[in-house]
Amino acid sequence: MRVIFDMDGVLLDSERVYREGWLYAAEKNGLPEDRMREAVIRATGVSDQMERAIMEETFGGREGYVFEDTFRDCRSYFHGVVDRGEMPVKPGARDLLARLGEQGIPLGLASSTPLPLLEKEMKKAGLYDFFDVIVSGDMAERSKPDPEIFLLCAERLGGEDPDTFVIEDSHNGIRAAAAAGMKGIMVPDQLPPTPEMRKLAWRVEPSLHAVLAYFETRWK
Repeated sequence: MRVIFDMDGVLLDSERVYREGWLYAAEKNGLPEDRMREAVIRATGVSDQMERAIMEETFGGREGYVFEDTFRDCRSYFHGVVDRGEMPVKPGARDLLARLGEQGIPLGLASSTPLPLLEKEMKKAGLYDFFDVIVSGDMAERSKPDPEIFLLCAERLGGEDPDTFVIEDSHNGIRAAAAAGMKGIMVPDQLPPTPEMRKLAWRVEPSLHAVLAYFETRWK
């Protein structure tokens, strides 16, 4: 058994902070809040390149809109939270990681976030050292729902293992886990589970506490 985690929205409550950053940028740049909320939902769990494409599709051609300005304002808000050490850790994250470590289970982190920011967030949160392998978005050519990042993480954890779990919150993350032939456990954050997610996921759990309870039943 081994477990691969997504970071944003799973271990850290960063999806909420990121959404706040985009809404701050929308207000500052005169963009409609409702359209921004829709764009942020679509961009959950994707790479920076795909995120930009979604924003351009939503706001491109709108008077006064410049992606670089909006993105800079969002990032400024987000990095302020990270730099101040105020990024919330998801309830149950520390307990789950610690218990898996006690069991000697290999742990991987596979996140679309670029490595420098990923390292800063995880170290500030005190979660970085739990992981045996870390794969960031800039290490993979294709973003979720492509399974590349999970397959790369699994390879670095030691190759194929049919008992590989992926803990994810996003729809694209669960799609990627399924495409990789792994057991995706969805812990919903910004996006509720859909019938598609319930079909693709190994399990849907309401919290990381519930994920730990499930794993505990496997160890008895």
